[in-house]
Amino acid sequence: MRDLANVYLSLKKLDWKILESIFKNMWDFEYVPSHAIIRETNLSEEELEAKLKKLASMRLVENKYTEYLGTAFTFKGLSVYSLKRLVAAGKVEQLGSLIGEGKESVVYTVISQGKEAVLKFHRVGYPSFKKVKEKRDYGTLHYTVLTVRSARREFQTLKRLYGHVSVPRPIAWEGNAVLMELIDAKELYKVKLENPEDVLEMIIEEVKKMYELGVVHGDLSQFNILVNEEGVYFIDFPQSMEVGEDGSEEILKRDVENVLKYFKKTYGIERDLKQTLEEIKKG
Repeated sequence: MRDLANVYLSLKKLDWKILESIFKNMWDFEYVPSHAIIRETNLSEEELEAKLKKLASMRLVENKYTEYLGTAFTFKGLSVYSLKRLVAAGKVEQLGSLIGEGKESVVYTVISQGKEAVLKFHRVGYPSFKKVKEKRDYGTLHYTVLTVRSARREFQTLKRLYGHVSVPRPIAWEGNAVLMELIDAKELYKVKLENPEDVLEMIIEEVKKMYELGVVHGDLSQFNILVNEEGVYFIDFPQSMEVGEDGSEEILKRDVENVLKYFKKTYGIERDLKQTLEEIKKG
């Protein structure tokens, strides 16, 4: 993903039309059949096959030959296409530096409407897709559909929380990409706190506000809580849940337990889990 800008600039108008066709049809097919793309691009079978081979060599698509030639996005291909849509919408003007890369996302700085912002590309692998598929009906769709739904979930959650809970301001969502405000702060685990008791209270207060709005973070820990002189901020919401949803109470307990364990281990602060959960739910 370090060559994202170069790949983006190297693609031609016809390449983008093919990627657009894949995106439009990925909701109906695990591998989009060549005839669906031909119908929308007016390419011959031979021309399309050559184009798909080129895109596959760039690791933007994966092609599969069965009864027909089918194709699907790779993470890189979906990310490039999502970036294109944000640029076309006037939301991203310039791609900046890569600032984070993990199993679940790749994060860049960008220039958005003249200001520095954060662009997060969601990445959900096939093993995660299989686990989710056991609980929800995804039919025979390609696992990259889950990355789009993951990004949409995060964007919608940020929109719901912003202005009430300390989270980055959501700016836009396209495909597997979420564009949001850049917050000048560091992850909790990277900071030596001078006032850990106060910071813990701030975190619990934000969890409480979130719960009152009907949201459970779903993956809260020292790795997705940001801290600066102004306060604390929560990030990374693709696993958020509705209060009352099956399993949400257990997930809330795990979120709070993660935070309390960190403060106990790092700062020796003891706080009762059961009492803290009661305080959060009481509002």
